[in-house]
Amino acid sequence: MSAATEGRALRWARRCVGAIGIAGLTVLGFAWWLTYEPAPRVRVLWRPDVTPARQAALEQKYLLVNGRDRLPEGSIAYDLLDTSRPNIQALVTDAAAADTNDIERNTFEVPFDVEYGGEWMWIAHRTPGLRDGWMRGALILALTAMAVSGLLRGRPAAWLAAARRRYGHRKQGYASGPNVPLG
Repeated sequence: MSAATEGRALRWARRCVGAIGIAGLTVLGFAWWLTYEPAPRVRVLWRPDVTPARQAALEQKYLLVNGRDRLPEGSIAYDLLDTSRPNIQALVTDAAAADTNDIERNTFEVPFDVEYGGEWMWIAHRTPGLRDGWMRGALILALTAMAVSGLLRGRPAAWLAAARRRYGHRKQGYASGPNVPLG
């Protein structure tokens, strides 16, 4: 394969990677824009033997955030980010949860008339793998890197060399100005 053919193949591959990155970011953006909504506020009463560490793990598992307004009997109000039926069913049937208020226990759904919380949820909160904020961040970072690499058009080495020639004198501590060698 000639050098010109290899160069064209590399540019084509880079453009494909960039297109995949841009398409992925676009899909995530539209998914967020079309599906974001206020999270419902639900109450959960944990059993007395649930330790604070276990409670924090359960809150993370079921995407219960902004715990507040503890009542005298011990129930806590949360914003529920994952309103999928499997998540609600797992929460309602969990042995650590003594009671759940504002959740239909027969259908495992949150009624429409439930008060909204302070957080926003979107489809990623109900998608396995994307429920974790670190995974979403890593995916967005990877897609952004792919998109940027597609925009570089195979010239980063040439750009870097030109920048070194243009601004090399600044690395040596000289004042900014024309790139004229001293001495």
